[in-house]
Amino acid sequence: MKKLTLAILPLAAFGLSNVSHAATSDGKTFGVSAGWLHVMPQSKGQGVNGKTGNSPYLGPLANIQANNPDAGFEVQNADTAGLMLDYFVNDNVSLELTLGAPPEMELAGKGSIKVHGVTVVDLNKFDKAATTDAYTPTLSGRYHFGSINNKIRPYVGAGLMYAHFSNVETDSAINDALKANPLLGRYNPELGKVKVDDAFAPVAILGADFNINKNWYATASVSYAHLTTKAKLNVNGTTPAGQTTLISGQSSIEIKPIVTYLGLGYRF
Repeated sequence: MKKLTLAILPLAAFGLSNVSHAATSDGKTFGVSAGWLHVMPQSKGQGVNGKTGNSPYLGPLANIQANNPDAGFEVQNADTAGLMLDYFVNDNVSLELTLGAPPEMELAGKGSIKVHGVTVVDLNKFDKAATTDAYTPTLSGRYHFGSINNKIRPYVGAGLMYAHFSNVETDSAINDALKANPLLGRYNPELGKVKVDDAFAPVAILGADFNINKNWYATASVSYAHLTTKAKLNVNGTTPAGQTTLISGQSSIEIKPIVTYLGLGYRF
């Protein structure tokens, strides 16, 4: 969360520095809306690359590069509640902080992970290879077309998303598949904790507000975030010398979500 604070503070400071200059013609400088976010990742597997461990007990399996360009993980669609906090610098320019209840994102496995030409695990068997909670606060600037008195006000915007991933859980069936593998089974293999890196991404936004009256409005938008990250994982096992890493690897995860939002808001 320290990275999130460092990312948002400069932009927030910019917004606060303009408070004294805010000049909306109706005197309403803040808006809050709540609604539904639908997340549609444009995701494709990006390969799984790694290396076997260096324990002498691995014999000919030790220190082998294991690159699998056709394997990977694809992020599935998700839904969650959204909250938008707006500050209007003037009738046409606003700053918005987009928040949401972190959705549980499902990662489907694609392809096979192989070592020395032998399949270690067939990811195609796992429609939900892993899940993770995704926190993606976004700070953006927006330009609203037309007059503040217009019934419908289209807007465009751009901003920065910070993505933090937590509670990464993998399908227990993956461990069953590893233990049944003739190459690794003798080492009692088990998938270790998976770490998904935090990431930043630029965001583009297109939407419109529909004024119900002077205070209430409905809003709809579609946005795109150029978001990618990396996942790191280890397969651990036991040799006569004790615990060791059998395979360490990483995979780029392409998320690049298109996000739609429908909400109801109040200005004051």
